[in-house]
Amino acid sequence: MSRHLSELRIVFIYFIFASGWILFSDFVLEFFIKDMNTLASWQTYKGLFFITITSTILFFLIKTHTSKLYKVQKELEGTKQRLELVIQGANLGYWDWNYETNSQIVNDTWLSFLGLQRDDIANSIIDWSARIHPDDIAITTNAIAQTIEDFIPYVIEFRMLHKDGHWVWIEGSGAVVSVDAKSGKPLRLAGTHKDISNRKKAEEKISFLALNDPLTKLPNRFYLKDKLESLIHSQKDIKFAFLFLDLDYFKNVNDLYGHSEGDKVIQEVAERFKNSMNTSDFIARAGGDEFVILKQNIDTIEEECKKLIQVLEKPFIIKGLEIHLGISIGISLFPKDGTNFEELFKNSDIAMYVAKENGKNRYEMYQTKMTDSIVESVKLDNEIQKAIENDEFVVYFQPQINLNSKKVIGAEALVRWKKPNSRLVFPDAFIKKSEENRTIIKIGIIVFKKSLEQLLRWKSNNLFEGILAINISAVQLEEDDFAITIENICKEMDIQPTDIELEVTESYIMKNPQKSIKTLRNLKNLGFNISIDDFGTGYSSLSYLKQLPVDKLKIDRSFIKDLADNNEDRAISKTIISLAKNLELEVLAEGVETEVQRKFLEDNLCDSVQGYLFSVPLDSEAFYAYLKSL
Repeated sequence: MSRHLSELRIVFIYFIFASGWILFSDFVLEFFIKDMNTLASWQTYKGLFFITITSTILFFLIKTHTSKLYKVQKELEGTKQRLELVIQGANLGYWDWNYETNSQIVNDTWLSFLGLQRDDIANSIIDWSARIHPDDIAITTNAIAQTIEDFIPYVIEFRMLHKDGHWVWIEGSGAVVSVDAKSGKPLRLAGTHKDISNRKKAEEKISFLALNDPLTKLPNRFYLKDKLESLIHSQKDIKFAFLFLDLDYFKNVNDLYGHSEGDKVIQEVAERFKNSMNTSDFIARAGGDEFVILKQNIDTIEEECKKLIQVLEKPFIIKGLEIHLGISIGISLFPKDGTNFEELFKNSDIAMYVAKENGKNRYEMYQTKMTDSIVESVKLDNEIQKAIENDEFVVYFQPQINLNSKKVIGAEALVRWKKPNSRLVFPDAFIKKSEENRTIIKIGIIVFKKSLEQLLRWKSNNLFEGILAINISAVQLEEDDFAITIENICKEMDIQPTDIELEVTESYIMKNPQKSIKTLRNLKNLGFNISIDDFGTGYSSLSYLKQLPVDKLKIDRSFIKDLADNNEDRAISKTIISLAKNLELEVLAEGVETEVQRKFLEDNLCDSVQGYLFSVPLDSEAFYAYLKSL
């Protein structure tokens, strides 16, 4: 408004000046010039002068105005170029919609998002909106309608159809940029579009990884929990089974063939499980070699578990070799055994643990008493740890007798747990648990040191010239620094490794023969004697046995117990003795308690024996007295 007033003021001033010039200039000329011809000439000069002056003034006014217009134009062009550069740099598609004519224009970047050329599409807004995904039409329509109503810009995400048929994710923004001055009706809307398909794919991948296992593509534990809670709230009286599955012997696959091959096995296991499931079942990978299946049909749960066990009966092929795996399954029922995820998971895990304890490759239904057993197991864990801290483990010794000379040629160190109440706990009650929680490593070192201390005492008093046998757990042998540790202990105590016999079980050796051969050879090279304990109870291969750096075979007491009456035990004992002789190994029989047993072993050329017939295991003082009495 002020701009128009200024223009009118200028015109008015010009009008007054021009009128005054015309009126007063003629009056002045007529006053001074009386001659009409001269007056006419001066009036002509006056007109030319007026034209010249006004033309000059107009020139400068026009020049000033055009300079301002040119400057504004340059600024607008600069702003436009900068805006285009920003839009181009941000890879933004620009659109401008004429709301009155319902036509729209876009830039080349916008077209490129959809793989279009200018000729591929008209300028009608209808042609553009027809490319929006059906599920997203409401989003875009509502956003535009709201913007037109309240003039607030919008930012939304939606999909548009690409020329080749796939959907492109777009981040769209828009605002009213022109309004009718009188009616307030929007005249133009404009905004930008950005292709965010890659970002959406990344978000989908992140979302997938948050709820799914990347290896098997199965739902993970978080997804499982959400599914279970949703299932619980879906129906009032719903019942379902929570199956916790854990592969048997899978650790052997990773140890023997590496984790890459192990991952392939896990993937195949997942596929087998999925293919055997009902459509209403839900499966998830809980972690490692553990899976969980939710089954709503609990009436056939045992048959379903048998089917799951059967799908793993077909061997897995790893590097051309057949590998057999099993599955232990623990089952808890909702709501009987738990009313939430944590309770069902915990109780099915307990039932699975019991299935492992009862032989593996089987299923067990959760029972309350199982929890009591786990509580006792945890209690035992704590007691073993405290026993280590309080030095409650002691060593007993049982003499080994040569059948020919009848002399003591060795002794076996046997661990006992002497509790504060003086009650003596035998190995069967704690060795297995200590191997599970790996406290056997510390216990083993305690036994090794205490045994060597007694050996030094016997030797310093010239009471013992034999070999001291010490049992070694498979868990200890799997430690990388085990050989170095016991070698250093021998050096510190000035004991020769040749005075020590390390007893390893046959089952450990056959668990991983090649690794066992390497480990035992390392110990043998350090000077230790090696014996196979409980021989005959496992499944030794003669091809491996002849490669092992073994000095002695120990016949298990289970074959000695019924020698007098059992022909099979006698045959097995004879075979073991004969095998040892042929392999140039010593052979010792454990658990000899009668003269009949001793006589049989002596007649069949067994080298040595140990058992109650000669002496029960004795504590350090009693064994010292025993040696002195010889």
